[in-house]
Amino acid sequence: MLEAIADEMLMRVVAAQAAVYRAREQLEQVQALQWESPAGRAFRDRAAELAGNVADLDTRLEAARGEIWAARADLAELESTILATMGTLGPILTPGAVPRGLFSGL
Repeated sequence: MLEAIADEMLMRVVAAQAAVYRAREQLEQVQALQWESPAGRAFRDRAAELAGNVADLDTRLEAARGEIWAARADLAELESTILATMGTLGPILTPGAVPRGLFSGL
């Protein structure tokens, strides 16, 4: 179940990264335009500022993606450890039942 949550988080991060990639492309196109008016140049400057923020967001999303992969690996290791120790727990009893073999030596 925890791996399913991690997978969902990973899919959302990947979708966010795709949106960030599209935003970066569009902002780069705006920055490439030549502006004659002061308002146009201010718009271009604001686009450059937003491009920096979007690049920072992209870096953070990539870091989050790596952390999710690390968490998935930790979950898989934990699951493996739990499954390995389950074999040493002994027989599972029905409530109120007598353990098998308890009276066989009598």
